[in-house]
Amino acid sequence: MNKRGQMTGMLYFIGALFIALFVGFMMSVGVAFIDWTADQTLPELQNLGQAGDVNLTEISDLTITPLNTLVQAMPGIVGVMYVMMLMASLGMAYMFRAGGERWLLFLFFGLSLLLVIASIGISMVYEDFYDDDGEFGDKLKEQSLMSFLILYSPAIMTVIAMAGAMIMFTGYEEVGGGV
Repeated sequence: MNKRGQMTGMLYFIGALFIALFVGFMMSVGVAFIDWTADQTLPELQNLGQAGDVNLTEISDLTITPLNTLVQAMPGIVGVMYVMMLMASLGMAYMFRAGGERWLLFLFFGLSLLLVIASIGISMVYEDFYDDDGEFGDKLKEQSLMSFLILYSPAIMTVIAMAGAMIMFTGYEEVGGGV
């Protein structure tokens, strides 16, 4: 049996979940910051007025309005991208599917426990930002999908890790897929 090959696939799967969790958190906070910044600066940029023969208000309407539309659509896009990352990690578990060494199952559960502990920490940090009464907290509350996914990430990561374990450790007994 290729023990190192099986361990590598398991580490890639758990690592992909760690990365997806951290990237999802950073994308959500980043989108909230960009949205907050856009709300502060765009009204001023749209009322620039006239500079010589150039109407800057008209130019800003042609450039800033499409940018604002993109910024307002970003929370939904980020939420869909995060769900796709989580689904891709399950596909990755299927790709590394193999039977064999049962001691790897205990290592997998230990790493999954670390993943859940990390997701609890990230969820708590996000909740601190989310419960803020300022404008930044309001921007995070507008991201309903990402807020749900990050606040409930310990449960979601537990379910995905257990589903990944079922997929990865119920593989073929031999490379040939024997009967």
